[in-house]
Formats: sequence, structure tokens, C-alpha cells
Amino acid sequence: MVESTIYIRNKTGLHLRPATELSQLCAKLDSNLKFVFGDKHINPKSVLMLLGAGIKQGSKILIQVEGPNEVEDLKTIEDAINSGFGEDMIPLDEIVDE
Repeated sequence: MVESTIYIRNKTGLHLRPATELSQLCAKLDSNLKFVFGDKHINPKSVLMLLGAGIKQGSKILIQVEGPNEVEDLKTIEDAINSGFGEDMIPLDEIVDE
């Protein structure tokens, strides 16, 4: 298993459109995926679970990936999140880590 901590930098957080794009991307991956946000364990292949988690701008999530292509799949997810899904993003240095 590989894992990485990442911050959501979209100014509007993980609302419907980026959550849909992320869940569709994750659904194409063969690895077992889990996002940990606070005390919530989220299946990112489900847009409803992503939306229900209430992931806002500046939120820190732990991405856990297990499977035969886990390193590549983790990079794919990180790249997608770091792209901001085509939305305005805040700089990393403006995020207040709680």
C-alpha cells in the first residue's frame, strides 16, 4: 500500500463537478482506494461519498492506494487533485494546517 497526504486547493472545495470528475477517474483505476478525511473513510469511486464528506478548500486528505498499479494510480489521483479540475486554486502557502 502507498499513501499520500494532499490538500484540496480549489477555491470552492470539492463540489459536484470536481467530485464527479474525481470519482469517474478513480472508478477507472484497478487499485483499492480510500480517502481519509478527519474521521471519515471515503470510497472515492463514489461521487455521493465524496460530496457527503464535505471536503472544502484547504481540507487535508490522506489518499491510500493498494493494488498492482498502486504507485501509478496514486500519482494519477494526485495529479488530478493538484490540477484543480480547471478551477481557481489557492496557493499552498495560504492553507492553514489544522
